[in-house]
Amino acid sequence: MIKMRTLLLMLLVLSLGFGCACNKKKGETEPVSDDLKTSLAEQNNAFAFELYRLADQPGKNLFYSPYSITSALSMVYGGAQGNTAVQMAEAMKFDLPAAQQHQAYLGLQQSLNAIGSQGKAELNVANALFGADSNAKLIEPDYLALLRESYLSDLYSLDFTDFSGTAQFINRWVEEKTKDRIKDLVNEGHIRDSNEGLVLVNAIYFKGSWLNEFEPKLTFQDKFYVSSTERTEENSRPVDMMTARAEYPYAQLDGLQILELPYAEEELAMMFVLPDEIANMDKDLNTESYGQWQEALSPQEVKIYIPKFKFDLTLDGLADMLKKLGMTDAFNLNLANFNGIIPDETGRGLYISDVIHKAFVEVNEEGTEAAAATGIVMATKAGPGPDQTPVFRADKPFLYLLVHKPTNTVLFMGKMCEPPKM
Repeated sequence: MIKMRTLLLMLLVLSLGFGCACNKKKGETEPVSDDLKTSLAEQNNAFAFELYRLADQPGKNLFYSPYSITSALSMVYGGAQGNTAVQMAEAMKFDLPAAQQHQAYLGLQQSLNAIGSQGKAELNVANALFGADSNAKLIEPDYLALLRESYLSDLYSLDFTDFSGTAQFINRWVEEKTKDRIKDLVNEGHIRDSNEGLVLVNAIYFKGSWLNEFEPKLTFQDKFYVSSTERTEENSRPVDMMTARAEYPYAQLDGLQILELPYAEEELAMMFVLPDEIANMDKDLNTESYGQWQEALSPQEVKIYIPKFKFDLTLDGLADMLKKLGMTDAFNLNLANFNGIIPDETGRGLYISDVIHKAFVEVNEEGTEAAAATGIVMATKAGPGPDQTPVFRADKPFLYLLVHKPTNTVLFMGKMCEPPKM
């Protein structure tokens, strides 16, 4: 627990260090064009599918928020220079000029948060920088302005020599922004190993009801097969299967079926992709195929079977995945160039020591709840039915994507291979 004296000091530093988030004028920016937001969505989705290829493990469940990861890394990118910036842009699929890149994130964040104010769904995106108070005067003012203006970021100055207290403070912020769904994002070791550095965090939370909710009385216990092709007792697991028959956007293509379930908030939907063989998906998953799936969807009456599920998952090895994408200098003590945040000449230059991502998802008869948080720790350098009605029976491994429809941004993405234990 943080001692009372330490807590009072921390609260004082919050008001005197970087400035309280309440001083930001969040509603006084020029509107961001739809073209910029669409370009950003294409970048995000390209990264989402590339990350799936790297993170996918046979027979293992997967869930993450590509939007959260790219948002957090884009904040870091705002202070990258030289080859570090080039590598980050290539790895993250950033292809807009830097100023437009950050403006696009502002526009998309504003669009997403506006959904929550419409009353049909809860959707909140938040960003924050937690820096060591010993570096408060070293961080470039232009960088802090970028975080405030383009990422609507909270800015905190904390005592990083209090490893436990600082970790608890960051984790409480994450818990608050994700309605207690994401816990313990960082630990004492992250703060200790940062060598009085800083932590950048993005958090996203969603809760929404289906446009047409499932009837709980129709939910029944069924079998889910962990193999796409071998429907044996050995490969079966019990699940609570939701079912309905109605008109949905649906398509059947070569080797897979696609179903889109709309939420009551019309700007959001969940896409289910049921392949004949889940093992082949990493080869065919890209922005082109994603666009083809969307174009193929058309409203038609479908009998659907969707299992209820609930997962808490951590995306292990994210830093190594980013290195495989070519983003290596950012993690290198000697090569990282984040002079746009803290210049190396101050003796407190930065590099990325870890990237953490945790996510939560629950799908039931009422709708979906999903949350995710990404932390960037920066260290200093010291089967068919009896009639012709199509049937979508997700009783084997499948993908699911929670999509912001106006921009086609994939906010969350997952794969279910093994159902949760009942």
